[in-house]
Amino acid sequence: MKKSILMLSPVLLVTQVAIAQTHTINGTVLDKAGNSVPYAFVEDGAHKYAAYSDSVGHFAITVQPDSKLDFAAPGFKDTVVNVGANNELQVALQQNGQKSVDGTVSTSSGAMTTESVSKNEMAAMSNDMGGYLKPAHEKGDTRGSQYLFVTFVHGYLINAEGDLVQKPNYLFDYDKINVNLLLTRDNKTIIEIGWDETKSFSLFSREGVRYDFEKVPAIDPSHYAQVLASGNKYKIYKLISTKFVKSDYVNNGAAAHGHDYDEYVDDATYYIVDVPSNQMQKFSLRKKGIKTAFAKEADKINKYLSGNSDDIDDAYLAKLGAYMNQ
Repeated sequence: MKKSILMLSPVLLVTQVAIAQTHTINGTVLDKAGNSVPYAFVEDGAHKYAAYSDSVGHFAITVQPDSKLDFAAPGFKDTVVNVGANNELQVALQQNGQKSVDGTVSTSSGAMTTESVSKNEMAAMSNDMGGYLKPAHEKGDTRGSQYLFVTFVHGYLINAEGDLVQKPNYLFDYDKINVNLLLTRDNKTIIEIGWDETKSFSLFSREGVRYDFEKVPAIDPSHYAQVLASGNKYKIYKLISTKFVKSDYVNNGAAAHGHDYDEYVDDATYYIVDVPSNQMQKFSLRKKGIKTAFAKEADKINKYLSGNSDDIDDAYLAKLGAYMNQ
């Protein structure tokens, strides 16, 4: 595993961020023939918003009225679109004859240079994993994983200087045990991005699901928190703690007990931040706990909870956060 020290100044994330007139727009990226363009990178460089189109070219991104979106994909010319008052966009990219690079995407804005990474790889160990991350403690039918994904995925990060870092051959994963963002440029050599080098990062599953993580020292000074919802009024976070549990199977001939498999176990804790007051509290995935967290808007939260199912999970909290931020 390569150790990366990017020589960037550490900057703590400010939990309370003013977001004026932001909203989410949806769209589709196509080629001139009307075919979808998967995994195109969509960036608003001025406001540090970014996203990827999914496997069928659809995307969703946070914008402001003055946002300009830069669309980039291998084999296509970069295209800039003014958002204006649009809530939906359909963007057609023009081919430039360049060879595609295995579905990865590109943009030149705010990207880490290849040279800067190479310098930091000197005297580091390499580990050929063929692009797939294997559990460090492999035993039979090991359950769970120390990694967020079983293989590297598209993504980008905001470094300690506030720059958006993304390149055509950069793929990422997240090590939940060692709390490291992992980077590969060739699906063989893996680089660990140091804690002090990153303010936040976003990863996109093969199915197009987005996972946002950022530093929130008030929640935990040494672990990234997953952002489930974000807005002017509230932010909802999930803190994941993963531990490795070894097999404890015992068979003395008379009786057997325990598990005959090793396992990675995730434990999640949830937090809500009242953005205007910068007050934070932990809450449980029960309606009573959610009501307490949003006590100052009792009527609004009661209306939402009464009209939605009792199956409270991450997706439920994301929709709840969007509703409460209206």
